[in-house]
Amino acid sequence: MATRHLFWAWTLSLAVGGWWTASSHAANVTCDAEYGQRSASGDCECLDGFSGLGCRLCSIDAGTDACRALGDDYSCVSGFAYGTTTTSKTYACSLSPDLQALFSDGALDVACDRNEEGAANCTAVVYKAADTVNGDHLIECTMTECHFPSGSGNGACDMIQCKCGTGCAETTKMVIEQTLSGKPVKVQVQDGSDDMSILVEDSPLPLSATCKVAGCERLGSAAASDQASVATASADEDSSLAGGVVLAIVACAILSVTVLLSCMAFCCGVAGTRRSEQDDDLETELLKVNSKAVDTLEFRNVSCFTTGGKQTAAKCILNKISGTVSRGQVLGLLGPSGSGKTTLLNALAVVQNGQSKNSGELLIDGNKVTRAYRRVAAYVQQDDTLYSTLTVRECITYSAQLRLPLSMTDAAKRAMVERVIEELNLGHVAGSRIGVVGGSSSERGISGGERRRVSIGMELVTSPRILILDEPTSGLDSSSAHSVVKLIKELAGHDRIVVLSIHQPSARSFLLLDKIILLGKGRMLYYGAPASAARSFHDLGFRCPDNENIADFILDIASDADNLQVLQSRGSNLDFEGAPASGVMAGSAQSHLHKAVSSDTALDSPLYKAESSPFKTEEASGSRSLAASIRMTTVEIRVLFIRTAQNILRHRSLLVLHTALSLALALFGGLIFNNVSDDLAGFQNRMGAFYFTLTFFGFASMSSMDVFIGERQIFLRETGAMYYGAFSYFLAKTTLDSMFLRVLPASLFACIFYWLMGLQAAADRFFLFWLTVVLFNVAAGSICLFVGVLATRVGSANLGATVMLLIMLLFGGFLINSETMPGSVGWLQHLSIFGYAFEILMVNELEGTTLTFNAPGYPSIPVFGEVYLKTLGMDYADRYYDVAALAAIACVLQFLALCCLLRQVPSHLKMAGYDQNDGATAVAQKDAEYKACGSDQMH
Repeated sequence: MATRHLFWAWTLSLAVGGWWTASSHAANVTCDAEYGQRSASGDCECLDGFSGLGCRLCSIDAGTDACRALGDDYSCVSGFAYGTTTTSKTYACSLSPDLQALFSDGALDVACDRNEEGAANCTAVVYKAADTVNGDHLIECTMTECHFPSGSGNGACDMIQCKCGTGCAETTKMVIEQTLSGKPVKVQVQDGSDDMSILVEDSPLPLSATCKVAGCERLGSAAASDQASVATASADEDSSLAGGVVLAIVACAILSVTVLLSCMAFCCGVAGTRRSEQDDDLETELLKVNSKAVDTLEFRNVSCFTTGGKQTAAKCILNKISGTVSRGQVLGLLGPSGSGKTTLLNALAVVQNGQSKNSGELLIDGNKVTRAYRRVAAYVQQDDTLYSTLTVRECITYSAQLRLPLSMTDAAKRAMVERVIEELNLGHVAGSRIGVVGGSSSERGISGGERRRVSIGMELVTSPRILILDEPTSGLDSSSAHSVVKLIKELAGHDRIVVLSIHQPSARSFLLLDKIILLGKGRMLYYGAPASAARSFHDLGFRCPDNENIADFILDIASDADNLQVLQSRGSNLDFEGAPASGVMAGSAQSHLHKAVSSDTALDSPLYKAESSPFKTEEASGSRSLAASIRMTTVEIRVLFIRTAQNILRHRSLLVLHTALSLALALFGGLIFNNVSDDLAGFQNRMGAFYFTLTFFGFASMSSMDVFIGERQIFLRETGAMYYGAFSYFLAKTTLDSMFLRVLPASLFACIFYWLMGLQAAADRFFLFWLTVVLFNVAAGSICLFVGVLATRVGSANLGATVMLLIMLLFGGFLINSETMPGSVGWLQHLSIFGYAFEILMVNELEGTTLTFNAPGYPSIPVFGEVYLKTLGMDYADRYYDVAALAAIACVLQFLALCCLLRQVPSHLKMAGYDQNDGATAVAQKDAEYKACGSDQMH
């Protein structure tokens, strides 16, 4: 249909051009005696001072007002605007230069009669200027039920009826009398000029002309006031337009800051009430954090195994490991790589081990642990995943703000942070940024040993009674490693229980440990004091050379498969009261240990058993009230907002790059498309400019993918340690990413590019352009955000996002016409953010404009911008639907990203209990463990 509009325009132009010289239709216009008289030839001759259609166009010559002939109270009033007393107006016009190419020497005259109610009927004729209006008329039209509001020259008529001259060809007559007739019509006047257009509905050609307008009106105060009001209205309109543009620009500059400050104010305002420092003594506040000491941590028959599948066999990762550690002691786990040290630590810290199953018991002071266990047991994992832009004090402070009870005052939390910094000897680097190990000089920060102590400090700030560390000396030199072990020993001396894994300790570090467990292929080979290890292994025939570190010696034994067979074939006596005595553990010994510690309960108790415990608190348990949950969530959001903002502003390369590129490309693109013309080239340039804008922001948004990929390990560690919920983290990250990297660059780009290009100056048009660019940038960022949550590597995320954006670009309405898309894939256009944004930008600019269709070798034709839009399958009425679609796509994608992120939160480990009341289930679970571990032999 859209292409038929252009074809219709060409048909009209050729038909009228051919008919132009053939018409000989004589004028048949009533000759009013007040304005003219009939000549001998029957023509209407105008009286002096009158001209135009029906001789009603008055003039004032040499100070003589022609309208005075009608009465002393009449005066000739010129101008398009209708007053309250205006009864008639006559227009004498010359067709616009564009139409002169089709209608050579063409002229247009219009006469309108208006009654007291403001309704009017108009007559319009097109003729050749050389023949005058009283000569042959080429087209005659009547417009009925017209309305011209007082104070305005614009009007609208319900219907137009046109008649063609007798010389018209059949095609021309059909176009004029059938296609044009019966349609509504608008009369529009361009402000500040003498240009007028008659716009017929569905006509691709505006009938534009430059006119002289006048009419006889009765004198009176109403008429004078009308003229004054018209002038005032025009001035006010210009002033409001300029003011609107300024306001729109200012809105772009402050909107981002306003939204950001509002979010921050909300979070700070509802963070909850805190008691002042005077309410309680500071020491009393500090004692509220896990003040009850833990005497013993006991684990019984901890096993970890996989059930296997169709193509994989069952595998035993840990086989019935038991032990106990008391307050003030350090238990070290030793063993070669793959022996199960980290798996055992994960079990003790109730962290899930992938898809494996776990069994056994974990007890504190003889009580089975509850969900509050992670509030008293801190787990420091091997990798130091910290924000490089934060200082040492900030890292520990954020941990305190997120994890300490809401009832604690800020002063108590700060005191706790300073106490931890002092305890870990970090005072000299408290104000230093973490930095990146091995990075550039600008990114280097504290040393590896200090980073490890910061990780420990982030856990110590909650005053945990149990501290579990995975390879705390990994990657450190011998001196730094010994310093860390010595520090851990001191921490245990403050009424703490410490369990750590250590790979190759030095001799002096080894002897600092109170107990060790030596693991080999998931089995416990030795349990006891480090000082007794040499004698125990010597009794089994493994003598440690005098010049060799005993820790290295027993690790070598555990690494040799032949030695494991020897250890399995030899047993040692056990003396267990909750744990075996010092000695080498063989297969038979482990079997005896199993019977000793679990003959009554076996493996029938899950690790998470919801029963009373001295560690169960309101905040830690699932019974926390809704009000407390809301307060905690708002605190999390507030703290994460501040931390994320600090990270973005300190690591500002991405922010600077986005801003600089937006400014540079806005200037570069604006100068290239500067003052775009209103012709075919201008139409092409508009399309190209909008395509360029959307492509730039679409692919620049791929930086959002690193929002979660780059911080995935931090997120997993902190959510696993119950720092915060996934929703709080997601809200802070996405909001600040959108504000700093999506809204701000897009706003700066729009404010510069729009005006340099010379698009429509109306404030509402600019606002819609700005809103579209911002929403599109946010939606594109949401796509990349969603891909980034799903992907585990930046490379795969880049590829996935690129493919998605290219598909959306293909169906965006620029490369393929939406009306010609195959039905099998046409539905994809409804998923394309490029399509919605491109349509908004095009209709926002072309609706209401007239472009010259200046094809080489053909007459230039003025064509409505709506015709071009229909050619592209676009409609101005859909602009708000498109805006809503962009916003909806952004919201849906962010919601899906949040759902995927929630699924990635580490789940807390649950031991597989064997329900004695369900014999079938118990047998199945026992069979699964037996297949994996029961018949497992050490080779």
